[in-house]
Amino acid sequence: MKQPPILLLLMVCVCALLAAGCSSPASPVQPAPLPVTLQPSPGDLLSAQAEAAFAENDYTRAGDLFRLAQENYTAAGNKASSLKARDRVFQSLGAAADYPLNRSQADAALAAALPDATAAQRSAWLDEPGMATIKRNGEILFFSDTAGNVRYHHPALMQKENERKNYTPLYDELMPVITAQWKDGAGPYGSPVAYTGSTDFAIPRSELAATGMLKVWMPVPIETGSQTNVTILSVEPERYVKSSTGTGADIGLVYLEIPLEEIKDPFLNISARYRFVQHEQRFAIDPAKVKPYDTSSPEYVKYTGSSRNIVVTPAMKAKALSIVGNETNPYLQAQKIYWDTVLTHPYSHAPHFWLEVTNTPESVYVLNTGIGDCGSQSMYYVALLRSLGIPARAAGGYQMIQGFAGTHFWAEYYLEGYGWIPVDVTASEGGTWSYNATPADLQQYQEYFFGSLDPYRYVIQKDVDIPLTPGTGDAVVTPAGFLQFPKAVCDTCEDNPMILALMDAKVTVTRE
Repeated sequence: MKQPPILLLLMVCVCALLAAGCSSPASPVQPAPLPVTLQPSPGDLLSAQAEAAFAENDYTRAGDLFRLAQENYTAAGNKASSLKARDRVFQSLGAAADYPLNRSQADAALAAALPDATAAQRSAWLDEPGMATIKRNGEILFFSDTAGNVRYHHPALMQKENERKNYTPLYDELMPVITAQWKDGAGPYGSPVAYTGSTDFAIPRSELAATGMLKVWMPVPIETGSQTNVTILSVEPERYVKSSTGTGADIGLVYLEIPLEEIKDPFLNISARYRFVQHEQRFAIDPAKVKPYDTSSPEYVKYTGSSRNIVVTPAMKAKALSIVGNETNPYLQAQKIYWDTVLTHPYSHAPHFWLEVTNTPESVYVLNTGIGDCGSQSMYYVALLRSLGIPARAAGGYQMIQGFAGTHFWAEYYLEGYGWIPVDVTASEGGTWSYNATPADLQQYQEYFFGSLDPYRYVIQKDVDIPLTPGTGDAVVTPAGFLQFPKAVCDTCEDNPMILALMDAKVTVTRE
């Protein structure tokens, strides 16, 4: 985490310069004026206080102070500093929303979610090392979904809850796919499912500035090995579309620039309509037939290096080596790391906003805590593989599974002679939530997600941390490496428009 900047007193002095050989006794040198001290502005003082509060994890106070700084900068006509303070308000309040609970509030949330638990059980759960917490002025704060994470960490709780419903989300939907006869033997892709989808971004006109430019990046599907026949049906308002990556890029987006003075209706409606076909994947790998990598190729270099959230470090490599031991075959190494991740890292909702604004990579968060959600664990898995020289990436978009639909990330690693192999560590972990799965059922279910993947996916980006096109400059578009909802930038708006993008955007995907 960056330390708060220290206000410096700027000393300005004017010195008389004497040219060698040109001085004259008749023209005595005048003494230099006394130094002038420039006092910090009210906005600077408030920003410094806000940064100090942010460094102490007091995010609510930081947000309040940044808002006051913004108002002072605006009154002084300092637009650049006003925008920076505005975006720090957005970041501070987002971090505060990730960790809003003190211990008594977290206990109350547990009591409401798990009414059968005793006070002693709840206390023990809150003290477990796998709880997502931070400290603020000596007080422990808990993650917003602490109650949900306690259930995920204790499969018996999930099993009991699912038995009452007579239904296990994810597992009950996917087991029929996993146990079905593989009909298409011509390759790893089969059982196509066609989808029609839309991304809609409806913004109240009153929430935007009267003038200025609103820049929007709309996510759309791309072509991959398993996702084909992609068609962008429409993007509206069409007259504001400036560019598109096309469906053959590594990330799918359409970029719009909207002059706000032209918007007269009560709502600004932005939408993208699209169609695609997703295939189930089933790879059959013979470890003996895996070919050596071309380590000089640009793709190999790209997918074995570090990015913002996938970090290759000595600590990451040491962890990977502790798992694979003396194994050198990349397929068998990836398999060992898969099972270690699935069996020892419980699924947990993660504080993505907090991770972003505190410059904590997702992969490092899992390495340090042992917990994480689909995005965090996929990036951790990829980082481990990259540290061993295995090309890997974290694909993102959505999974469309009844009872568990929503944003999703999973992993892929590359084998020469086979291509990109899918891996979904958190979908695999969901098998332990079933109340009626036999040990053989669970084994079959979890083996599937190492090399196979269901067709209920919508792919927007082939990897995390792909830059937007065009770039956003210094604008804050948290979370920066993920494109599952629209990104928005507006330099004249009082509030960061990403608040609107996260609150007012809706993605709808249906099977045809």
